[in-house]
Amino acid sequence: MYAGNGSNAEYLIGVLFDGIPSRTRLAQCPPFALASTIQRLSSPAEILVCERAPLWSALGPRIGDVRVPAWIRQELRVKHSGERWILGRHLEREVERHIRRQGYRVVMSATAADKNIFFEEFYLPYLQSRHGAGAITASREKFLQVASHATLAQLFAGDAWVAGMLLLHREDTLRFGWFGSRNNPPASGASEVLDVLCIRDALQRGVRCINFGNSRPSLVDGIVRYKSKFGAQVVLPRYPQTVVEFQLRSSRAALREWFTSRQFLCAHADTVAVAEYPPGDPSARLQFTPIGAFQ
Repeated sequence: MYAGNGSNAEYLIGVLFDGIPSRTRLAQCPPFALASTIQRLSSPAEILVCERAPLWSALGPRIGDVRVPAWIRQELRVKHSGERWILGRHLEREVERHIRRQGYRVVMSATAADKNIFFEEFYLPYLQSRHGAGAITASREKFLQVASHATLAQLFAGDAWVAGMLLLHREDTLRFGWFGSRNNPPASGASEVLDVLCIRDALQRGVRCINFGNSRPSLVDGIVRYKSKFGAQVVLPRYPQTVVEFQLRSSRAALREWFTSRQFLCAHADTVAVAEYPPGDPSARLQFTPIGAFQ
């Protein structure tokens, strides 16, 4: 059973189901009555997923066994100024091979014309092609507002512009912004090469922290795993955001195994932790395994 305003519903459906489920609306209620309404419905569902705005999550009664943020962040920190950033051998060789084969190069642009083209021909169609109806895209106005304070990294294969990404600088931190590609999926190695060349350029300029941006809160999420290849660590930002609460209403081993396999991330005792059930004991309580810092 799902309860909430639907802002992350498409993502949650993708996590919970292999296909497209049928939907039946059970009730509608204001946020302050959510807990009582769920209790009154007494649904036979084995799992309850409740999506709550930050204020109501903080003030209202706890509904689920675990609270998962809608988004996490991943960062790569450089310990010393001027330190050479070293990739894993496999990734570094792979990137250099793509550069040689495809003729990849990065051009940094600050022009409004390039940013308009990037929005129309790369960012928007790429996200719509990749995520379909569930695509979360910025409006043109919002995009151009952010882009006006950003640098556009353009990835070329020879003379062809194949991908790009907005880069936002703040003091000694570089944040990776919106990515876009001419094709979906992107050209072979385009994402890795673009990221690596941007990081190398940033570190030469004295940047000490690479903020890879937001990802979904699961260690098995493809984007989380991709960013981890670069050494990016998971952190949970402190700013208020939507919280997703999960409650397992059955002790079935298969259900517990399914939940554990999702490797959901949450805040626990000032750390980032993975929520999981110990195998083999249907009476065991949910456990939290720390993996990083809470920043």
